[in-house]
Amino acid sequence: MSKKYAAFITALFCVFIFGFGAALLILPDRDFSQQENRYLSKFVPPTLSTLKSGKFMEDFEQYVIDQFPLRDEWIQMKAWCERLVGKQENNGVYLGTDGQTLFTQYTKPSEDDLALRVGYVNQLGANVDVPVYFALIPDKSYVWADRLPDRAPLVDDGSTAQEAMGLTGEDVTDIDLRDALSGDDVFYRTDHHWSLFGAYQGYQALAQALGVQAVTPAGEPTRVSDAFYGTTYSSSGAGWVRPDEIYTWVSPQGITVTAYPAGQPEPGVLYDESFLEKKDKYSMYLGGNKPLAVLENPRAEGGKLLVIRDSYADSLAPFLAQSYQEVHLFDVRYNLNSVKEYVEENGIDQVLVLYSVSNFSTEANLFAMGR
Repeated sequence: MSKKYAAFITALFCVFIFGFGAALLILPDRDFSQQENRYLSKFVPPTLSTLKSGKFMEDFEQYVIDQFPLRDEWIQMKAWCERLVGKQENNGVYLGTDGQTLFTQYTKPSEDDLALRVGYVNQLGANVDVPVYFALIPDKSYVWADRLPDRAPLVDDGSTAQEAMGLTGEDVTDIDLRDALSGDDVFYRTDHHWSLFGAYQGYQALAQALGVQAVTPAGEPTRVSDAFYGTTYSSSGAGWVRPDEIYTWVSPQGITVTAYPAGQPEPGVLYDESFLEKKDKYSMYLGGNKPLAVLENPRAEGGKLLVIRDSYADSLAPFLAQSYQEVHLFDVRYNLNSVKEYVEENGIDQVLVLYSVSNFSTEANLFAMGR
């Protein structure tokens, strides 16, 4: 190595270290990363206690990582490099063979863990005197397996749902949704949720199993956004991927929504379009996750349905409200009240436990169903 080349490398290294260090000090800290859809660490002055414990250095390291100049650009560059060398995965996200579909890795629960989780559903079925139905929404990696990279190991192969249905007791009726979803638009390419069209196909299958008539909404679906980047995109760094589109279909006229964000009833909405101006555009459906929400439609023929649910139900609920006079959305992530008491106090006719297979495999509060 010549002296000139060595001097150039040394100078380049110094510019990189001191230049980016100076930029870190000069540039204002960012509060939120639109790319990653999360709040970023802020600088916390040291104290004697945090210096002695080492916590200050831990926090400072995370602060430097989060506030590093051009962080989003570096993340995207890393994703490009991974793609160029043929790597299938980046930050826990598989890059689809079409170059536009992103898959969150799915890890199957152990046999004992799955049995424990289904056991909470069985306990719910034994606790209440109304029919209880259980359905798992297949992961995108199951429905769009043809877009996965070769030999991707952490994907949904359908066996979790199959084994879960084999563990349910006599008080629970299974609904198999694995073959209910098909087509190029039933999931978002940049997010883990099913799309409006996937939710509609799920609604048709659920309505048939629940014994109510599925109602096709009037008119055509309305596109309300063509700039949706979901949480999978935020993790991937795949800046070349096109945004998704978001649609509505069911008219809010005649449907009353009551939300319980903090335990007390408040007027809610079927679609909160203010979220279309934010990163989390999927929360447009019902205004996002809440401990409890009730949709009422006096014109519907069905009775009262309680859905123990995750966020997939947000885009499904408008369809269910066409078939039921009341749809109660109960989220055990934020609502630990007794489901048994809720069924009795509200005159519920049917209970549907509906989760994506991924959320059912990881949710920590499923035990609340058995209360």
